[in-house]
Amino acid sequence: MIHPTIQASLNDLVASLATAGTSVAQAVVALFYLGLAFIHFWIDKYAQFAQTCIQLGFDLFRGVTGFIVANFFVLLVLGGGYYWWTTQSHAGKRSRAITTRK
Repeated sequence: MIHPTIQASLNDLVASLATAGTSVAQAVVALFYLGLAFIHFWIDKYAQFAQTCIQLGFDLFRGVTGFIVANFFVLLVLGGGYYWWTTQSHAGKRSRAITTRK
């Protein structure tokens, strides 16, 4: 006889529930750390990308030819940003205008 009394069976049940609760709590903590690692990874990649872009800008500014190329690069970035901004802002206005006409 493994469990001669009801009290021993209830003690085993409580111990099993405590173990399951501990396992669930550990899983929640592990998911939290996973989320932090994910955010840290993307922030690190964004920082590396920004650093690379800044280094590219500094490299382009070297010399007279670099100055001309850098100005062209800046105009290209500003023009691309303006194009993106206008297409995004007009896309929202067009969709609102279409929905109000119906």
